[in-house]
Amino acid sequence: MRDPAAKYAGNTAAGGHRPALRSARAGRMPRDVKPLENPPAGLRGQGRGPYRSGHSTVVCSFGSHVSAAVHTQCRGAARAPQPEGSTMAEVLVFHHGHGLTAGIREFAEHLRQAGHTVHLPDLYEGLVFDNLEEGMAYAENAGFDTITARGTAAAEELPAELVYIGFSLGVLPAQKLAQTRPGARGALLFEACVPASEFGGAWPQDVPVQIHGMDADPFFAGEDDVDAARAIVRTAADAELFLYPGDRHLFTDSSLPSHEEQATRQVNLRVLGFLDRVK
Repeated sequence: MRDPAAKYAGNTAAGGHRPALRSARAGRMPRDVKPLENPPAGLRGQGRGPYRSGHSTVVCSFGSHVSAAVHTQCRGAARAPQPEGSTMAEVLVFHHGHGLTAGIREFAEHLRQAGHTVHLPDLYEGLVFDNLEEGMAYAENAGFDTITARGTAAAEELPAELVYIGFSLGVLPAQKLAQTRPGARGALLFEACVPASEFGGAWPQDVPVQIHGMDADPFFAGEDDVDAARAIVRTAADAELFLYPGDRHLFTDSSLPSHEEQATRQVNLRVLGFLDRVK
């Protein structure tokens, strides 16, 4: 079996935002989808709107305007006050190749303020890199298996009923756990996806999944990631692929120059809706 982390390894002098990626192909929209007959009210009027492939949904978003509160203070796994008897999701979030940035912490706090319990392990053991090539060089030197193992180890003392969230590099432990650790409530994969076969077989039919990325991101749409995402959407019982207009990688991280505010608002709304549904 090919190492799913192999695409992240190699010569950092090759250029681009992630090392040793093949020459990026132009981003492209799915060809195997058809319009959804009755889109949810919250998704109507968004450019080309939602599309359905089999029993799952591919949504191509074009500039819809939504609002989402963003909070910056990180307070561990504390959760906001909840009505008595309410049940919220418990999530495990894995950061991208820059490390545990302020933007990832802000994302986690946004979920906490919505009432969810969030665990945020540091796969880089305190290191944060301004330059992504340097961050990925660290991951390569440490070993991608080691980085993934740090992520899976973070789940060992947590309940089985988790939602796994991964950003780019963090998709490796998130997707592995979602596919192989029994009890997963769901998965949210951002700007990366590997074939489900890399972790032993098809996507679990009882694990909902959302995959988000920009439609011209050379490291998602231009690589095999978007094809792996489409394959999961075609075969999984509850899978959604959201494509946003643009070519930025790590566009949801508010602390990075690649941040795109409007697309991030859409992501935040969809993430909260997903967590409310699978909690």
